[in-house]
Amino acid sequence: MHTRQFLSLYGSIFFLFSGYGLFLNSAGVKLSQMGISNITIGILNAAFFVGGTISAIVSHRIISRVGHIRSFSVFGALFAIAALAHLMVEQLWLWGVLRAVLGFCHYSLLMVVESWFTARSVPQTRAKILALYEVVYYVSSATSVLLLSLNMSSNNIFTLAAILVIAATLPVGLTRMQQPELPKRERISLPHVLSIVPLAWLACFMAGIFINGFFTMGSVFMLKLGYTLPKVSLFLGSAMIGGFTIQLFIAWLSNKFGRPRTIFGCACVAAAAAVCGMLLLLVMPGNIWAQCVIALAIGCSGFPLYALGLARANDVLPANMNTVEVNRCLLFVYGLGSLVAPLLLGAVMQLFNHYGFYSVYAIIATVLAVYAFMQPAVPISERSVYVPVSGNVGPIAPELDPRNNDATDTPYDADSAEQHVQATLQNTENQQQTNN
Repeated sequence: MHTRQFLSLYGSIFFLFSGYGLFLNSAGVKLSQMGISNITIGILNAAFFVGGTISAIVSHRIISRVGHIRSFSVFGALFAIAALAHLMVEQLWLWGVLRAVLGFCHYSLLMVVESWFTARSVPQTRAKILALYEVVYYVSSATSVLLLSLNMSSNNIFTLAAILVIAATLPVGLTRMQQPELPKRERISLPHVLSIVPLAWLACFMAGIFINGFFTMGSVFMLKLGYTLPKVSLFLGSAMIGGFTIQLFIAWLSNKFGRPRTIFGCACVAAAAAVCGMLLLLVMPGNIWAQCVIALAIGCSGFPLYALGLARANDVLPANMNTVEVNRCLLFVYGLGSLVAPLLLGAVMQLFNHYGFYSVYAIIATVLAVYAFMQPAVPISERSVYVPVSGNVGPIAPELDPRNNDATDTPYDADSAEQHVQATLQNTENQQQTNN
């Protein structure tokens, strides 16, 4: 199926990500203006990703039972109800429940759209479909940041977020495409996979902290510094620009020097940027452009980590083995990082005030850099293709990975995968010792 026939789905994703991004960023703004502590804000933001975890378990059954179009309409309506309900309640525990509902609905909506992409595409077109998916994600996220800069009241922001998500149901509701069947889910041992590809899961976990920690707590951090909403929007937008524009360069670097060295370089840049950010708070506390440069550097170095983690996993696993379930496992790990991020940042920001935000990034980037430096790179001839992809996707997105095609028809097997990984890394270490 030609990608032009997916225009209705891309339109839905654009509105969905715009509404999601607007609400995710603005909720922290509203809570900060209410004088809520950073720890409480972190807990409430984490509730969104708790809902996303529940979605991965429950929504599959709902979609299979009532169909894609009905499910999309129901999840969209429920998202709008939960967003608007924030205007009617003041109890923070209810806000937590509502945010969990929003997370559940958002990732359920993504599951509906991604299963359509998967079922109606062929291996030859999946790379293009996934690339357009990423472009829509960054453009819609940038749109949400731009909307945040308009200095609207919190009531209007929540209302607009609900309107955008409701608008997302219109293209899907009017599509003439036949509803697909959801791909069969396979059970996989999470601990076993993590032991096979430790660098991959660590990079994906850190990516969750970098990206969703930045967008859940970055606005809180900037507001605590006394910046206005337009400047907060400029700060968040700088990170988006960095994450989007660096992808092709990261692809070239990782293909030339290997994933471990590229992850090491990204982590070093992120650590240096975070340390410089803390220094700039001392010497240039009110300079928004200095903070935007730091945000740009964090976007360039932190946002590609998820794609690098996936590439590392696909490098070390057998070339003829289907790695969809491994990619799902790493997406789950990314989600765990997203869940931990606001909790960690909220607690540290409460203890160390303005310096807590950057100190978290400095520490986790340093840990990742040290571990990545110790890992051997797979020879160029054995590396997989680097696919730029964000972790902010639904649970069906791994099915779209073009690295899994007709040539990778061997089902994932944990034992043979582990043996292959150990042999590959051992041969790599032997070659490096011989060269030295």
